[in-house]
Amino acid sequence: MSVNTYKRFFRINPVLLKELKVKMRSWKAAILIGVYNLVLLLLTIFIMKLTLDNDIGVPTQETILTTYAFLVAAQFGLITLIAPALTAGAISGEREKQTLDILLSTTLNHGSIITGKLFSSLSQIILLLISSVPVFSIIFLYGGVGLTQLLQVYLFFIVIAITLGSIGIFFSTFIKKSTAANVLTYAVVVFFYLGTILISVFYIRLVIMPNNALGYSKTFWLFNLNPAIALISLVVDQFREGAGSIILGLNLNAQQGELHLWQINVIFNICLSAFLLFISSVKLNPVKRKLFRRSNLILKRKGS
Repeated sequence: MSVNTYKRFFRINPVLLKELKVKMRSWKAAILIGVYNLVLLLLTIFIMKLTLDNDIGVPTQETILTTYAFLVAAQFGLITLIAPALTAGAISGEREKQTLDILLSTTLNHGSIITGKLFSSLSQIILLLISSVPVFSIIFLYGGVGLTQLLQVYLFFIVIAITLGSIGIFFSTFIKKSTAANVLTYAVVVFFYLGTILISVFYIRLVIMPNNALGYSKTFWLFNLNPAIALISLVVDQFREGAGSIILGLNLNAQQGELHLWQINVIFNICLSAFLLFISSVKLNPVKRKLFRRSNLILKRKGS
């Protein structure tokens, strides 16, 4: 490989590099990381003290697992609340500031602009997740959770953050106003979190169970799209206590040889993110938009 090939391979996206330089120059990033981890540490200590049930004061296995589940839920809530808001105004904000045309006139291809905006918006969340590793290391002192489980959770978090960010980038590209893009982004997120549950429960209770005298114990396919249930499936799989059977009366544990619910959700999220980013890059490219319009006109003329 030549020197130029190495430079291209290791070159950081210019949009991402510029955004990181701007954000990291101020004290806001350091203050945000310090405050977030301090609050997370205090809540962790509080949960561990609250769940102690022995006179010696040494955390039990149940205490450690409860604290771990709390930390995972707190990180997951952070991603769910912040990731869509950070990306929903990435492209529409440039359009409102009338700087999008300047960005499009550079030598960057449109896919690089989309991915650069995505990861620059999510950089704060990823930085907070990485900085919280020492807080999670408290659990390692008492055992019960290993490094493999922690890596699984963090990879799941990153995939969810990219998926939610891709939804925000998609609406930010197609809609001119940031407010409307934010509303539609959170509407889709609410559908994935609550809509899939409501549709599944109503369908199972009203359609499947009345026609099945033995009851219904399998997980409905729509649950595979729900990130919250996927996280529960991941934690249940790590604990291996069979607690997933009490979630909405359904079994979240996979049979031998089958993919777990959280694994299916990760695959779906990766495919959805790639599709949304591709569509967004096509929409952002005025040349490709003209080609699509011409092809549509040609098809209409042939049809007439």
